[in-house]
Amino acid sequence: MSLRDAPLLYVFVDVHGLPRERELLETVVGFPVIEIEPHLPHHRHGAVKYDAGRLIFSVNLSSPGKFRADRSDALVTVFDVDPARRLGERLRDYGRVEARPEGELFTDASGHHYLFRPAPGTSAGPAAAELRLTVDDLAASARFYADVLDLEPRERSAKRARFATGTIDLVLEESDSAADGRLPDRRTCLIVFYTAEMDKARNALEARGLDFGNKRGAFSEIGGTARFDDPSGHRFCLYEPSAESLTWESGPKVKQLAASGDAAL
Repeated sequence: MSLRDAPLLYVFVDVHGLPRERELLETVVGFPVIEIEPHLPHHRHGAVKYDAGRLIFSVNLSSPGKFRADRSDALVTVFDVDPARRLGERLRDYGRVEARPEGELFTDASGHHYLFRPAPGTSAGPAAAELRLTVDDLAASARFYADVLDLEPRERSAKRARFATGTIDLVLEESDSAADGRLPDRRTCLIVFYTAEMDKARNALEARGLDFGNKRGAFSEIGGTARFDDPSGHRFCLYEPSAESLTWESGPKVKQLAASGDAAL
């Protein structure tokens, strides 16, 4: 048993200024909302959750002190968007926009990076295409994703490696800086893998050499979780949804994405 074919279920990003972030994501970018946390600020596990196609994109409310001006995410979330949607000028009111050969790289006020790529057939809303992670040492990271997590390698070059999951690809890019040139920050994002059996999956991954440290697992109203870091410090979580959580507004989307991979994991 491993994470091969396990769906990537969530990406959680910490933000400050939640109303402004919601305006950006919903009004400008066009993400469909699938769930809003009703008990803010006390509960912060997914303040607002969005349907991003083959992923649930979720923002968490956090304090401004968590963010540093000299740092930004060591992650770029790539979204395919309707070519008819011209986001560039509207995005400039909310952060930094840089034209890239693939599309528009946008960095928001919290330091999160999104690459919007024009793609036909995405008129229903932005669709997550891949996650690009800045890593310190590509060789060490590639060994971790291939040998410990057992993800399927799809391509490899001197500075880049691509791995498949049950939903979207993870792309490792070796660099000393984040996408906008600042120092890379790996504290404000959490990438979540789905598992149907938390204890079984965690024990199998530990047998493959994964060290969960003091975060081996806990169960609560949301379900079972166990967190781990990759060699560069990117934060990951295994998640087994509870029966209760599947009755929430995001439940149908969780079930849909869970069915994309190996439900026996």
